[in-house]
Amino acid sequence: MDNAVYYIWLAQALGAGTRAAGELLRRYGGAKEIYSLDEYPQEARLSERQRRVLADKDLTASLAILEKCARANVKVLCYGDPLFPERLRAISAPPAVLYYRGVIKDLNSEYLVSVVGTRSMTEYGGKITEYFAGEFAAAGAVVVSGMASGIDSAAHRGCLAKSGYTVAILGTAIDRPYPPENAQLYDTIVRKGLVLSEYAPGSEYARNCFPKRNRLIAGISNATLVTEAGERSGALITANDAIMQGKEVYALPGLSGSKQSVGTNTLLQKGVRLAYRPSDVLATAELMYPDKIRITAESYRTERYDTGAQPHFTESRVSPATGVEEIHDGYSYEKIGKLEPDEVTVVTALKGAGGGLYIDEVVASSGLDAGTVMSTLTVLEVYGVVSQKNDGRYVLV
Repeated sequence: MDNAVYYIWLAQALGAGTRAAGELLRRYGGAKEIYSLDEYPQEARLSERQRRVLADKDLTASLAILEKCARANVKVLCYGDPLFPERLRAISAPPAVLYYRGVIKDLNSEYLVSVVGTRSMTEYGGKITEYFAGEFAAAGAVVVSGMASGIDSAAHRGCLAKSGYTVAILGTAIDRPYPPENAQLYDTIVRKGLVLSEYAPGSEYARNCFPKRNRLIAGISNATLVTEAGERSGALITANDAIMQGKEVYALPGLSGSKQSVGTNTLLQKGVRLAYRPSDVLATAELMYPDKIRITAESYRTERYDTGAQPHFTESRVSPATGVEEIHDGYSYEKIGKLEPDEVTVVTALKGAGGGLYIDEVVASSGLDAGTVMSTLTVLEVYGVVSQKNDGRYVLV
């Protein structure tokens, strides 16, 4: 009998997102060994319900799932298979089985970065996500996301646009693209990348499937980047899972006043790594995977954040919202709105420094703390107001 049927039996018995399957697999080595047990020791820490369902050795439903997979052109990747991602084996609640469609490759020898964020993305969020994901792909990294609307979709598109390999981990059945409008994206990923799910073909889904799925997005990846997220975005669950798993977590500083950036800014306040440019995320990867990752010159640049929101300053005026005079020198703020007071302060500090200033010099000149200066400079770089020279100094563009 196909060994996969025992892993499917175990997954169906215990459900997705529970620690029990992983603890049993680590203890006994495989699903067939677990299936052969008549009773389970107290050390297995199983609930009465779990003991009851594991006592049911009927494989009819599991065999039916295998048959359905064959009809739907769905493959099965089991916890004990050589190609099963080692990083997923290491998480506290690993899946016993993964269903997949697409081009399978040995992810254990690749550098994977998950790119996640809000479903309600801004134009800025979408474009900067595509840019980062594209540069990750160009460098040789595998881009992972959840194929949801918004940032997830932008991450997959950005990767595919650079002919990269992307992995979509669904919170629905493997044969159910969600949302439905992403059916074409799903088909493209199947042809050029990999679609994974814990849920067998035809499975019904519930809202809690998506938070459970997020642990896999974090777990399969070496690092996680949150590009744009609101205060209650599900991407924050993914970031928290990654933190708990000991992974590197990065966030982009958000535009001032944007509700879709509250989550990313909160992550930065809590101490996750600040991503100025794609190379910030890839620097460690290049050291860990020298045969796989080659950072492109483009990944070191920030002035190519073509968000469609670059400012074109034409006149000086006093902001009616803040009462602060806006710096001009031939610039205008029409497309991005009024600069925040901290942004005006930093621009003022740089205005008289023709050769530019180092961060500590901006701190001294502006009177702002170092953290505020760093995040403000990053936002101004995204706007295209300032740029960083090769020697590390910042200048007005």
